[in-house]
Amino acid sequence: MDSEFYSIKEAAIIFGVHQNTIRRALKKGFLIAIRIGIGPKSPYRISKKSIEAIHISIIKDLASKAAK
Repeated sequence: MDSEFYSIKEAAIIFGVHQNTIRRALKKGFLIAIRIGIGPKSPYRISKKSIEAIHISIIKDLASKAAK
């Protein structure tokens, strides 16, 4: 995982949360990503800088709210 961009799965591994938590973080604007390709099923790529900029507590908070 030494690239400039990470997939949703890779970001979930980094933060230790489910992939859906990363999707929620993207939807709420906590993480910034680009889509590769065209269409609703094209994959997201999250920049390394975005992952480094966000504090893990924000992601963990999203995960705990989803579990309730």
